[in-house]
Amino acid sequence: MNTRFLETFVTVANLGSFRAAAEQLNVSQATVSSRISSLETDLQVDLFDREFHATRITVAGAMILDKAQEMLATERNLRNTLSDPTTAVGRVRLGLVSSVVHTWLCDLIEEVARCYPRLELELTVEPTPNIAAAFERGALDMLLTTDDRHDQTCVCADLPPLAMGWFGPEGMRDEKLSLADVVTSPLITFTRNSRPHANVLALFSDRGLRPSIVHCITSMAAIARLTQRGLGIATLPLACDLAGPGIYELDVDAQLPPLPLYCIWRRSSDVATYKAIADLARACAERHQQQT
Repeated sequence: MNTRFLETFVTVANLGSFRAAAEQLNVSQATVSSRISSLETDLQVDLFDREFHATRITVAGAMILDKAQEMLATERNLRNTLSDPTTAVGRVRLGLVSSVVHTWLCDLIEEVARCYPRLELELTVEPTPNIAAAFERGALDMLLTTDDRHDQTCVCADLPPLAMGWFGPEGMRDEKLSLADVVTSPLITFTRNSRPHANVLALFSDRGLRPSIVHCITSMAAIARLTQRGLGIATLPLACDLAGPGIYELDVDAQLPPLPLYCIWRRSSDVATYKAIADLARACAERHQQQT
């Protein structure tokens, strides 16, 4: 049964006029008449008495009016349940890069738990190409990543980027360095051909410089450990949870470009839930950005 026809029947019955119902529903009076006729054909009863100029509901129409209103209310509740992510139950498989893990991921987990307590997150932390491939084959539902994606099957939302900085061991804490000074030390950065790796090499290239040794490491925790031991100068997000005793931000005369972040999810029946998580991610990223 077409619920739109039921809605038209209830509107006519409540207003007592085909014309008034047409105005309220923003359709023509002929459309209202057609919907009522189709519903009467489906139910095999007359719902309104057409022998009088005034619109009068029949006994059969009055018998089903309450039930029709209940059916419409049930449909509205069903749609509201599907569109309201606060009622979400189940699991979201989220792929993310380590830069998010060591900056504002904990804030995001707390916010999801507070707003959507019945929702589970399954996290996969890998370099951008790996989580992109997993997303492509359907193993992940959402991405927090450094590469954008634009096609008809997905939504790609910009997030506030991460400010990046130079980090070194305690012995370099108060030094003022030029990029030429940095290039003489081993450089410790992210996975080869990743966005942070490409950005830092481009920065050196623009100055006509080339680092002699570049250690490309997947794990940010490993980057921090190596830097703490004095094995090189690292590039890391500012205000990350790895900075602390033994590893400090350095005063270098060349600013690293920010690391772009994107939230990507599929256009599907769960799009309201995914968008809600993306909105929380944006808020967490904005708060982190204010701390840097």
